Amino acid sequence: MLKKIAFVLSLVLIISINFAVSQEVETPAVETPSVAKTPVADAFACSMLIETQTINQPTKKSKEFIIHHRIGTIKKLSDLFGVYGPANTRLGINYGITDKLMIGFGTEKFNKMQEFLLKYSILQQKENGMPFFLTYYGNVVICGREKAYFGDNYNFASRLSYFHQLIIARKFSERLSMEIAPYFLHFNKVDSLYSNQAIGASIGGRFKIWNEISFMAEFNYVSPLESFDYPKNADGEDVPGASKPGFAFGFEKNGGTHAFQLFATTYNNIIAQKNYLYNHRDFNSLLIGFNITVRF
Repeated sequence: MLKKIAFVLSLVLIISINFAVSQEVETPAVETPSVAKTPVADAFACSMLIETQTINQPTKKSKEFIIHHRIGTIKKLSDLFGVYGPANTRLGINYGITDKLMIGFGTEKFNKMQEFLLKYSILQQKENGMPFFLTYYGNVVICGREKAYFGDNYNFASRLSYFHQLIIARKFSERLSMEIAPYFLHFNKVDSLYSNQAIGASIGGRFKIWNEISFMAEFNYVSPLESFDYPKNADGEDVPGASKPGFAFGFEKNGGTHAFQLFATTYNNIIAQKNYLYNHRDFNSLLIGFNITVRF
């Protein structure tokens, strides 16, 4: 927890110093024309980095359709490195109410998760002005599992979970963009070895390699707000239940009206709160996945 707090404070300090330096100009001896504060564009190609949201969103009255697909765990050649394993998918549609406000809906195969989401651009990075982007992202998710999963005292509210996130991003050059995104998540009802609530942060970036081909990577740290004495397996390791940090890395091809991302990830869920709280995978249990984004 202390490392996480120190990291966030360090980031805030760096941003503050950057902002102060960018604002510090000498008073000219004679009056000169003001420099236009042009909004910075194309920090990221998609509304998703890999598993994490970015500051990108459809412009007013524009739409984007997203296909998320996660293949089975990479094991051996006999299962074609996961292709023959169980796969998870999500279909989503996002719509720009204004240039700053986006709403969307998505449905995920595992547990029949139905997601209603919203994204709002608070601050826009500008040349000779604001040094970073700031965007809010949030959702409400309905779990479609059978009633028996929720126990004897079932009510509809048990199906609900929530996710809130602030995305702080900066485009450092034409090639490099990075972001950090602290978040809070809450489930009304969870499995017995999981906390109902957690906080955490994701950090990631995108680097253009050549033309519209980019390399992307991200890392997520989660801290449940309730402690458990997890049982151990034969190797003395925590059984699934202890939420683990996760990461993903891969490549992206941006085609203007569409983008294709191919990557390796530790997550087999797709909706954020399910991903982060229920992840117990590490580098030894990677999945292959892809995202396809179509804009219209």
